[in-house]
Amino acid sequence: MPTCTRRAFLASLAATFAAHAAEAPRRRPNVLLLLTDDQASDTLRALGNPHIRTPNLDRLAAHGTAFTNCYNPGGWHGAICVASRTMLNTGRFLWDAQPLEKKRAALEATPLWPRLWREGGYATFLTGKWHVNADPKRCFDQTRHVRPGMPPTCEDAYLRPKAGAPDPWDPADATRPGHWTGGRHWAAVTADDAVAFLRAAPKDKPFFAYVAFNAPHDPRQAPADYQALYPPEKMALPEDFLPAFPGAAALGSPPTLRDERLAPTPRTPHAIRTHRAEYYALVTYLDAQIGRILDALDQSGLAQDTLIAFASDNGLAVGHHGFMGKQNPFEPSIKVPLILAGPGIPQGQTRHALVYLQDLRPTLLELAGLRDDASCAFRSLAPLLAPDARPDTPHRPTLHTAYRTHWRTFRQGDWKLIRVAQGKGKPFRELLFNLRDDPHERRDLAQAPAHAERLAAMRQALFAEMRRVGDPLAAKTDVVQ
Repeated sequence: MPTCTRRAFLASLAATFAAHAAEAPRRRPNVLLLLTDDQASDTLRALGNPHIRTPNLDRLAAHGTAFTNCYNPGGWHGAICVASRTMLNTGRFLWDAQPLEKKRAALEATPLWPRLWREGGYATFLTGKWHVNADPKRCFDQTRHVRPGMPPTCEDAYLRPKAGAPDPWDPADATRPGHWTGGRHWAAVTADDAVAFLRAAPKDKPFFAYVAFNAPHDPRQAPADYQALYPPEKMALPEDFLPAFPGAAALGSPPTLRDERLAPTPRTPHAIRTHRAEYYALVTYLDAQIGRILDALDQSGLAQDTLIAFASDNGLAVGHHGFMGKQNPFEPSIKVPLILAGPGIPQGQTRHALVYLQDLRPTLLELAGLRDDASCAFRSLAPLLAPDARPDTPHRPTLHTAYRTHWRTFRQGDWKLIRVAQGKGKPFRELLFNLRDDPHERRDLAQAPAHAERLAAMRQALFAEMRRVGDPLAAKTDVVQ
């Protein structure tokens, strides 16, 4: 986007907020971040899933702009959420963020996102999952119910349901550990906190509210009336359903990985339908809690002055390609939902550009008239929100993701390259997909002579990006022939 056009858009946005704030001394927009945990990008009815009920997220999409190709860059261990949230809050890319996880002093010395809001004159608030190695009470003005990485669970929530055996797990049983720990569902508590904050929001300054749900992370529990919406026997299997993915261990997702232990291996249609029913029920219950927050925002009279961002930290497989978790390189696990709404944001629109979840950080700061730190590795989405932006307006030409030393992915247009480590001293295996023609990644084109030139060019472009970001596998350039 030309600089003059970008400046005109931001000036127009600032004028919009100034007009809305004529009766109140607020000079900048409020910012409400709604962040969920383990929510795949295909779990919103408004974005193409007719089998799920998400009326409140659908209304947010109707009043905002949704990004259909939003990715988390990856992770350095099985808890992908740690890497995702550390990148979001530090502005560092994957391999620069990794050393900070175990070094609290070094992490807290970075320009943390909530600190930038506070320095910009914002009142800051956190409720729910933080999972960043920094003291949240030092980062935010107010905190409520700061949660751990995942709710408590118990062994009988795993390796279920087994064929021909009673299922020991009842997702509606509020006496079991998990989201019910403490007596009230954690999603409801997070919404309670957000609603209370909005009702007492400061009048003398704008706010940045970081509302982070643990849902729909497992154990996937929701009240019985939500479970009743999704009878397992009526659930559709993913189009890419497999009993097991060949080479899952090489991908770093063996059956012994915690996420993968949730269902028995090999996967059965009954087990996957059961887990997807529970997943959808929890997403719909989460949607109801988000609806409570959106209603409270409307009732507070602050909606016209508030930017809303909805996103998740990473995706989830729940049966796609034989996986249950988010430690694999396929689209349901690495892609996340992202919606922006509020004054000045185009309504009812989609953008198909390649973006990272962490682009949200510089975006919201820029829309609020604040500057991100120069060290931020991510790129503002503001140009994609301009009045003249189109659904296919580009953002970055390529994008890549990574998981430990196991795999790398590379997106360029509709094409996606996956490189998989085969073990110490062995060459990498490559897979190539055209996501426009094959959105479920079932037809590997890596060995097709017609695509050999494209494959080689994408491989070299990936290597260049790996070197640029300090990837520890940057020197590993061997390939299975």
